[in-house]
Amino acid sequence: MLRSLVTKYLSGRQKRTLKTKLNQAKQRLVTALRAYDANQLTTALRRVGLTESDTVLVHSNFDPLSGFKGTPMDVVNAFADFFGTKGNLLMVSIPFRGSAYDYLAQNKVFDVRKTMSMMGLITEMFRRRPGTLRSLHPTHPVLALGKDAEWIVAGHELSRFPCGPGTPFEKFRQLRGKILFFDVGFEAITFFHHVEHLVMGDLPFPVYDERVFEAAVVDAAGAKHTVPTQAYSREYPRSAQKLEQEIFKAGKIQKGRVGNSRFLLVTAEDVVACQTAMVKAGRYPYNV
Repeated sequence: MLRSLVTKYLSGRQKRTLKTKLNQAKQRLVTALRAYDANQLTTALRRVGLTESDTVLVHSNFDPLSGFKGTPMDVVNAFADFFGTKGNLLMVSIPFRGSAYDYLAQNKVFDVRKTMSMMGLITEMFRRRPGTLRSLHPTHPVLALGKDAEWIVAGHELSRFPCGPGTPFEKFRQLRGKILFFDVGFEAITFFHHVEHLVMGDLPFPVYDERVFEAAVVDAAGAKHTVPTQAYSREYPRSAQKLEQEIFKAGKIQKGRVGNSRFLLVTAEDVVACQTAMVKAGRYPYNV
């Protein structure tokens, strides 16, 4: 009711001013009651069961109201310091918003050194961080730091399927990786694509569009290459919500919190098991 009154009687300028003041009040409240630093973040990671030797794929969002005392790069450094020596820190650095098909159809050149990540500030800061490696793929490049980073990113350009065999996603699973959703929902899960490749023979519709794109890429040395790749079909929208519900029912998602930040943790193997079981049972994680 209050919102409808505000909408009815306040001008656009007054609404913007009110919104700014409300956000400032929220920020002060979070700073006073929910603030946390990098040390508290790593303590929370340990509390949920993560260790320095884990291989972790992080999906993230930098929320000013999270309570974190620092910048997006400070978040990156906290993760890198924790996982980047004994384990591996991975993030996806997709260079577009929308569909891969539409992006590839624009014939843009993907430069592994310069093309920005469109997966949020934390991923872009990780891309820019010295020591971070990036796989050479035009639509689903992976950022990696850690003991196995070179092996993880190597040869991504040789796979016609963005998240299929030989890609960092398969290697991530081989390392018994874990997926961390930090201030972002389960719908961010890119590993979904790897599993749907594994089960595509049991799906009643195609995973990929038939067209094979010849994408132009530039490697870390500045050399130009052509990478054949296929885009995911747009006819059958993925439903991470259905998969998330299935994994929750199985008790395979762990929840954590630090300050005003919330996170979820799930293993790659549990995602594979639950998504595969859904498909085998005809409960497809798609909006069909």
